[in-house]
Amino acid sequence: MAQFANTWRGLLLLTAGVLGAVVLAGCERSDSPRRRPHPNVLLITLDTTRADHLGCYGYARATSPNLDRLAAEGTRFTDAMTQAAVTPVSHASILTGQNPYRHGLRVMHGRRQNRLRKSCVTLAEMLRDAGYQTAAFVSAFPVTRRFGLDQGFATFDQEFIIDAPEAIVSGTGVVNTNKNQRRADGTSDRAIRWLGGAREPFFLWLHYFDPHDIKLLPPRAFVREHARGGDTPEAQLRDLYDVEILYMDLQIGRVLDALRGAGRFDDTIIVVTSDHGEGLGDHDWWTHGILYQEQVHAPLIFRGPGVPAGREVDVLARTTDIMPTVLDLAGVAPGRRPRMDGRSLVDLWQPQAVDPHRAAYADSLNMLTYQTPAGTADRKNDMLFVLREGRWKYIHHLLRPAASELYDLLADPHEAVNLIDSHGEIAAKMRAALRARGCFPRGRSGTEAMSAEDEARLRSLGYLTDTQPAP
Repeated sequence: MAQFANTWRGLLLLTAGVLGAVVLAGCERSDSPRRRPHPNVLLITLDTTRADHLGCYGYARATSPNLDRLAAEGTRFTDAMTQAAVTPVSHASILTGQNPYRHGLRVMHGRRQNRLRKSCVTLAEMLRDAGYQTAAFVSAFPVTRRFGLDQGFATFDQEFIIDAPEAIVSGTGVVNTNKNQRRADGTSDRAIRWLGGAREPFFLWLHYFDPHDIKLLPPRAFVREHARGGDTPEAQLRDLYDVEILYMDLQIGRVLDALRGAGRFDDTIIVVTSDHGEGLGDHDWWTHGILYQEQVHAPLIFRGPGVPAGREVDVLARTTDIMPTVLDLAGVAPGRRPRMDGRSLVDLWQPQAVDPHRAAYADSLNMLTYQTPAGTADRKNDMLFVLREGRWKYIHHLLRPAASELYDLLADPHEAVNLIDSHGEIAAKMRAALRARGCFPRGRSGTEAMSAEDEARLRSLGYLTDTQPAP
């Protein structure tokens, strides 16, 4: 991990300078449209946003006034888990209600299993077939058409791509988003213009990318006004992360105000979640892609017709539950739905609702080939699989089984004490449950080597430094 730390030291110093200046069984398509009115649906996904950095999840700093208000007016799930810590993989699960091993989009960096299977049915397709006008305004390359996430959207706005495809995705499948992204204000501007002419009912997906990296920052005056700085580059990076969340929240607020001004707000089901969080130094990890709670604990908020106001629900939820829940709220008949791993949350937000048998799954199959020398062990240089059952969380390391982990989240919510040696029988049972799902791939899904061209791109992003040898 020393090499990894050196890499991020370079990125942290850069930040300080900135501050100072898929065909699977069960995928069946629905064809017949519905004819009665439905509520509008607004899905907001917050890229790389930790739940514990939002006010409605207990964060002391005022980073999320608009999301906090939504949570107060609706229902907030306190223990929701995303199904991956990689952007396109996680979004595919949100949009299909299926786990990655079912919808087939399993990696971002790789030459295969990197696109949603066309035979799988998305939420947009279901709502389109129910008579909805569908639109998406996304903010970064990892959620673009390249990954098949445009399925079902009549309007799919990704008008921020500035590089040729070969400059973004190499021949070996390595993705370099770089500046192929747009800031929250640009995404909200386009969404508000679209809403001005949208007919009802509509389904609108908004994806915001701001907290992901420092390639695009809020306006300089906004940073100066809200940044607190810090004594170390690490503190400054965390500070800037919060500033970007606040800027994103305020731009979301503009969309919500547009709905209010048009008299559409109370007739719209609003769902807010994230695709994954960010390490920020926890577990000695700064980005994402591994599966500790700071990366897979997702905010999950519902507000609108049929949603109780001012309610908190502690039952384990999954982002795969979003699609069936929205279909219930929108009145799409159960008999017309595709196979989903998620289940509707509507019954679970009733008072005293419990479901002790709920389990949650997540995985991360990308291989870490760009941050450590060949042969160096690293927690991401593996294929990782998570199973949550009650208080227990098991992380299976497919390529290095001896490194597998077991945590009691009730007693140890920050995953500091690995109990796999003292509770081997629990780990064995959960490992068998994972195997029974058929989620383990037969071969590597990530890249095996890095070209000089790929190295140069990653170095430009700060992932590699002159003090770190390439693999």
